[in-house]
Amino acid sequence: MLIGHVMTAMVSIASTLGIVLWTQPVGLPTGIVTIDATEAVLAFIKSGGRDMPDADYETEALKYQADLEAAIETFARDHSVIVVNAAAVLAGAPDITDRVSAEALAKASDHGVQP
Repeated sequence: MLIGHVMTAMVSIASTLGIVLWTQPVGLPTGIVTIDATEAVLAFIKSGGRDMPDADYETEALKYQADLEAAIETFARDHSVIVVNAAAVLAGAPDITDRVSAEALAKASDHGVQP
């Protein structure tokens, strides 16, 4: 009798999982990744540029921030993931900080910005 109940439960779970996976709308995020916002900002600071006037440095920092946000959005869309701040995740999610920071810094360099 117990084996019958266990088998019924297992079949029910398998069926439910199959239905959920089969009917999942295409395009929904399928995972979570993190970004360490502090490290992303430090990447810009460490890249140099402090010899320029403060107003220019602030302008370049804002451009970097926009490029960083664009890189994060592109990564999330291309990989169907949700990106959250690493401070909000205890453990287990892949970190994309280095990847998106490097992309934003490269974009700044492509635009002639030398941070």
